[in-house]
Amino acid sequence: MPILDISCDDLVVADPAYVAERLGSDTLWREWWPDLTLTPSERRGPEGVRWAVTGAAIGTAEWWLEPVRDGVVVHWYLRADPVRAVRGRAAERLKERYVAAYRERLWRFKDEVEAGRAAGERRTGSDPAIVSGEDADPSGDPAVPHQTRPRPAKR
Repeated sequence: MPILDISCDDLVVADPAYVAERLGSDTLWREWWPDLTLTPSERRGPEGVRWAVTGAAIGTAEWWLEPVRDGVVVHWYLRADPVRAVRGRAAERLKERYVAAYRERLWRFKDEVEAGRAAGERRTGSDPAIVSGEDADPSGDPAVPHQTRPRPAKR
């Protein structure tokens, strides 16, 4: 198992196609990780990108998008070994540094694309989210809460 085995998942309430377009930029990831050289090994369009990683660490990285309700979960992975030997607490601090840098940048992006939307509000222009088939009206109309009749008391 690589020394850097990092996984982060963050919800961005924005159009998945827009998020994929913005996060698909090679220059963006090079800006986010200037000490790593990221060479795309698989471009998956709106689902994400996989990279071969060289530079300060050797391994792989990827992000993939999972559409959820009126947004998308950004899954980010870094699986690599630093070129400079690190162990113990130094390895943990290195992991923490990569996670903190990722979160700071992704949350800045999230703040930008979610600007003007209050927490818990649906994204402007999005359809209501259907959580399960039970919530949907068979006609295809948006989800409507179930109305239940009180059950007669048992005698």
